[in-house]
Order: sequence, then structure tokens, then C-alpha cells
Amino acid sequence: MNFNKIKEDINYLKSKCENFTIGKSLLGEEIYCFHLGENVGKQIVVEGGIHAREYISTLFLIEEIKYLLNKKINGGIYIIPMLNPDGVRLVLDGANFIQDEKLKKFLIDVNNGEDFSLWKANANAVDLNVNYDVFWGQGKQNVTKLSSANFIGYYANSEIENINFLNFIKKIKFDGSLSFHSKGEVIYYGFKLKGERLKKEKQIVKELSKINSYLPVKTKNSTGGLSDYLSYYYKVPAFTIELGSDLLAHPINEKFLPEIFTKNKQIIATFLNLV
Repeated sequence: MNFNKIKEDINYLKSKCENFTIGKSLLGEEIYCFHLGENVGKQIVVEGGIHAREYISTLFLIEEIKYLLNKKINGGIYIIPMLNPDGVRLVLDGANFIQDEKLKKFLIDVNNGEDFSLWKANANAVDLNVNYDVFWGQGKQNVTKLSSANFIGYYANSEIENINFLNFIKKIKFDGSLSFHSKGEVIYYGFKLKGERLKKEKQIVKELSKINSYLPVKTKNSTGGLSDYLSYYYKVPAFTIELGSDLLAHPINEKFLPEIFTKNKQIIATFLNLV
């Protein structure tokens, strides 16, 4: 697997269904969003590839788009397969593609070497999923200095990839969100929720768990995430799904994709019907 293969798959999908770019990454890669179904009725937002080494989520969503192309969808589904393309490319191809020698050296120094296989961040060494302005910097595992993982950035919503996403969701109506990560086979729900909203998310996560047998876990000690932001500010059901067994090593090899896909292929359409 290399980055060009992922781009080829995305280019193929561009010829098959409605799509647009929500903006570019720090290094100029387009961040594509695909819309499936109808433009009326309930809409959900689905995202993957926010953590670089978790690109199995990108591969899953590419297969999911192919799967949903010929399915009847009551409502609409926005899918962003790869929110962090620069990070994914670092994991798959290393830093040699970066023409700016100063930036390349910076990233290799932060990474403590040229093996980027465990890199989570973007090309600024910021972990996008702890950079959102929702209790920013208050997570238990947050890092406040440069790192290949969990660095919150110098201020909230600092990264262009996250800015693009936030600008995108301001323009659409949506009723729920799924964010795909790896690994652990859990579904995180209920960020800062209580009362009727927590009750509803418990009902939804129970149904999702019936499909993939993943463990529902109420979110705690984690802040600054995409799902956290959408739940807190947009008041919609928002879940983070960790694909793949915890026994697997990062990055999860694509040979495990068929099993992951089989377990989760019904999740997105089911979620749309539940919100």
C-alpha cells in the first residue's frame, strides 16, 4: 500500500458519485467529500483518516462508498475518507516526498527518525483530533510539546485541515456524525452528555453494537476531538468507532480490511436511520 494507491481509489470514486473538496491540506492535497443518497431528509457526516497511522479507516470508507453506491438511501451521507492526507502520506511513503528541506528535517526530528509508521499527526506535527476548540488541552493524554502523537497544537482550531472541516460543516445541515479510527473495537459515545441526549445516544450505540459487536464506551478524559466538537456545539449524536482488534499493531495492515468491512458495512446506513 502506498499513498498513490489511495489517491487512485479516490479518483475512481470521483467518477461515480457526487463529490467536492472541502479545501486543501497544509501540503496542498485536496480533501475530498463524497455525498451519497438524497439532498433532502436526514443527513449525516462521516469522517476517517484524521490520525495518520489509522489509515485503515480511510480504506474502510473507500470500500464503504463503493458498497453504498447502488444502495437505496433514505436521506444523505457525507463521507470524508481522509481528513489528514499529509499525515497518511508520511506513514505510507516517509518524508522524502516533502520538497521543503527545512520542513522535512523538522518532521524527521520530531519523529526521532525516518520511520513514520506510527505517526498520528499532520505535517505540522499537530494531532488533529485533539486540536478542536472543545475543552481544548484538558484531555488526560494531551501533549503540550511537539510530538508525533497527541500534541494539541499551539492554540485551538489552528490546523488548516480542521479549519476546512469546520468551514464545511457550517454550510450544511446534518443530524449526526460518525468518526472512524483504529483500533480497539469500541464505540465511544456520550461526550459530556446527560439526560435525554445521553439516553438517545445509549439507544443508538446499543443498535450499532448489535451490528459489529463492538463495545460501547462512554467518552471520558478525552477532549478536543472531532466527535466531541460536533456533539457539544451542534447538539447531534456523534460517535467515534475504533476499527480493528486491539491485538493488531499500528498501522493495521490492509489484509485485515475485508474482516473490518464485513463487520461494519451496515453501520453507516443504520446510523442514518437512527438519528
